[in-house]
Amino acid sequence: MSPLHAAVRRAQGKRVTVGFDGFIDTIARPVRRTASAAAPAEHFPTIPDFGRYLAEHGGKSCSVALTVERRQLGGNLPHLSRAAGTLGLDVSCVGMLGDPAIDPVFRDMPCRLYSFAPAGQATALEFADGKVFLATDVPCPPDPWAYVTARVPEAPALFRDADLIALVNWSELDLSQPLWEAVFEQVLRPGPADPGRYAFFDLCDCTRRTSDELGRVLTLIGAFGQKRTAVLSLNENEALDCGRKLVSGTSCLPEIMQALRARYGMQEVLVHTLHETLLQTPRGLTRMPTQFVPQPKISTGAGDHFNGASCLALLAGLPDADRVRFAGAFASAYVRTGRTPTLDETLDTL
Repeated sequence: MSPLHAAVRRAQGKRVTVGFDGFIDTIARPVRRTASAAAPAEHFPTIPDFGRYLAEHGGKSCSVALTVERRQLGGNLPHLSRAAGTLGLDVSCVGMLGDPAIDPVFRDMPCRLYSFAPAGQATALEFADGKVFLATDVPCPPDPWAYVTARVPEAPALFRDADLIALVNWSELDLSQPLWEAVFEQVLRPGPADPGRYAFFDLCDCTRRTSDELGRVLTLIGAFGQKRTAVLSLNENEALDCGRKLVSGTSCLPEIMQALRARYGMQEVLVHTLHETLLQTPRGLTRMPTQFVPQPKISTGAGDHFNGASCLALLAGLPDADRVRFAGAFASAYVRTGRTPTLDETLDTL
């Protein structure tokens, strides 16, 4: 057994707590040409193709038919948690998973499920080059942390005792900022610093958030870095948005990553794109091509699968290059097959 295999297997069973979203996704493909006796329906192949169609109808109106493929769990928390749980981590989810009972769509997740609210609803439009989410707003209660802990009394202990906490989907949920602040102020700040444990963050698409809001959450992530090793994971769009708003407008990914670490104090920044992955740590920059999938079976949840595998690689203590390679192989297998691969399948591809 190779050192990588042995390290990954030793990390199985480590405790991960994830908060706080939860959606039910309707996966659909927009129809460009309806089916006929001579040919099946033709879908818009790319986001620009669909965008041009919509732009052509400005000042008019149009209707778009959808081929609905399935209804499935959605949101960053469910996808990341299912990925991490399938890889063997001991995952607890504190999220919007059903009220009063857990929605059946989440019940096959290999995790402990703690719900404080009904799941949000979203439609994910799938294209060959990405996806477009159409999601409903989730109302924010006056005191989100009190709301959560009243329904999930175990929440403070779950976050306090975890080997890794993952806080995700800051951009889409107004309640994320106060909940993340409460986890830090009420759970982590009173305790000792432990750099051997981790706080992992995924902002989600932050383009609709202001520079001030973005700076505020990154400052908070830096505060987490005083108590845990803080890791910020971004896709290319999110990283470039950080560059436009916070790093003098630069579009150079390594410059953005280094500036975020220096300015806000998180220890590590991950950026995953369609064609490469970059990891900036105190040890330097790791840059590696991805296993690009030209015809994806699914793209919804790909970044969350990358993050779930990154959490296992962190807890396994893998070298930076092996972390990137492992997470990339796991995410690519998901995109290629449309299902979450097992640990053995992922190791076999390596």
